[in-house]
Amino acid sequence: MSQGGKKIERVIYEEKPHCMKCGAEIVGVIPRLWDSKPMCRECTFELELQAAKPDSGRSRVEDEKEPLTPEEKRRRAIIFGVLTVVFLALGLRGLAIAPLLKPARPLRHGTFETDATTDRCINELWKLSRQLQDGKLPSPLPLCPLSRKAYLLIEGENDTQISCPNPEEHGLTRLGVSRKRPIPLALAGNQP
Repeated sequence: MSQGGKKIERVIYEEKPHCMKCGAEIVGVIPRLWDSKPMCRECTFELELQAAKPDSGRSRVEDEKEPLTPEEKRRRAIIFGVLTVVFLALGLRGLAIAPLLKPARPLRHGTFETDATTDRCINELWKLSRQLQDGKLPSPLPLCPLSRKAYLLIEGENDTQISCPNPEEHGLTRLGVSRKRPIPLALAGNQP
């Protein structure tokens, strides 16, 4: 006798077998075995009907979830708390990184416009500022592109400054850099 591709061995019972599902006494040939236990014709028929349904593999008992034990609830709460802390930390790190992703701020502030020779003078001051920070100034200082005079080196007790020899020719009152203030400073009019 075979069932679903499996060969079922013939079982001989010493007493009359009972259906493992409904408990009724089985008379005659046992039509089906369930986990090596006999089933009556009616229970076998019900089982075959269930197998023919589309959602045959599931029963109502399987669909209903068992309530969580207090230990499972506590474990889930701890996991939720840890995940919340991790995502919060990632969010804060993202906020810390956000300023790095912004484009660089311009090195010149305000709406002050300069001409090409003043821009060349400012570029030269940038180079001198870098050399001043590195402690490697050229022995003869370069010339201002507009006035053709050498930049002025003023060494003080607390700071060393390099400035344009004639800022007035650029339309400024002051144009220079220092070791403490490496960004070229251009002042026009009566600014402090």
